[in-house]
Amino acid sequence: MGKYQLDDKGKAQVQRFHEKHSQGGNGKKERLAKLRQQFLEKNKK
Repeated sequence: MGKYQLDDKGKAQVQRFHEKHSQGGNGKKERLAKLRQQFLEKNKK
């Protein structure tokens, strides 16, 4: 582990920060919608 060790509350804050600032899917609902769309496209083939 790094220099700083976080408790559960701190880990949750860091995770939220990374989700907010990531360039990927901006939230669980959008990510689930993308996965669902990919799944449906695969099943059509």
